[in-house]
Amino acid sequence: MGKVVNSIADAMELVEKMLKGGDYFNGEWFEENCGEAYLDWGVVDDFYTNVSCKWIADSVGMEFQKRGYYVYYQVMGWTKSGRIPEGTPMNIRIKKEPKSSGSSLVPFN
Repeated sequence: MGKVVNSIADAMELVEKMLKGGDYFNGEWFEENCGEAYLDWGVVDDFYTNVSCKWIADSVGMEFQKRGYYVYYQVMGWTKSGRIPEGTPMNIRIKKEPKSSGSSLVPFN
């Protein structure tokens, strides 16, 4: 697990860095000017967790949506265990360009 931020300001800064790219975040490489970022609050596991709670992620998502970015929830699909109900938001994806048509992302609102 990488660094987990605990404030809206720190999460805003993290998203800005991811959008800029050219660095590793929680072990995942982001190309320079990739235009994509994510905020994960650990619904499934702690591996990609980078923000302490959904409330902070939602607040940051709203701010980036106001700035003209495309913001989506990535939701849980069907699982045999049923531990996490299908459709549960797992993380927020922030993009400079709209999602592709075959994507599993749902609009953030």
